[in-house]
Amino acid sequence: MDEESENSVVEDEEVEAVFAAREAVGHLRRITRAFPHLATQPVRVALDTWDEEMFRKGELILVQKQHAKAEHDAMEQRAIEIIELSQVDDALDLINQEFAKDIDYLDLIDLVGKDRYIAALTREAVELKQNSISPEQAAELWNSLGKPTLGGERWNATGVTVLMKG
Repeated sequence: MDEESENSVVEDEEVEAVFAAREAVGHLRRITRAFPHLATQPVRVALDTWDEEMFRKGELILVQKQHAKAEHDAMEQRAIEIIELSQVDDALDLINQEFAKDIDYLDLIDLVGKDRYIAALTREAVELKQNSISPEQAAELWNSLGKPTLGGERWNATGVTVLMKG
């Protein structure tokens, strides 16, 4: 099962749980009214405090989670579109501007995935090479910008050379 399907199942289960809890509390209230001698004091107190407002709050939390997920999914999709056409820094700027966010390189990698990030870096490295920028200069530039590597601590000429070969 992919992550999206798994998340959908979890959301459905959460919605069902809220409605099941509402139904269960209703049944318990009816039973305790009909048979008050069967309910303990803690159960009676709990039933008195569980009102519709608590269920509405639970539903509101679910709606907020669904809204946040939809927003994240839209941002992820747009980030993928942008990174496939842009350099990494341009993509980062556009995403932050379009979504009024302040994501960094690591957030970008989480959004678009490592493969798309590397593909964008490869396009950028090839362009730098075409502009007569050496691998050493590119590594220095990327390190100064804080662009993360996916294998080492810092960019070096060897890593950039691999990307420059496209």
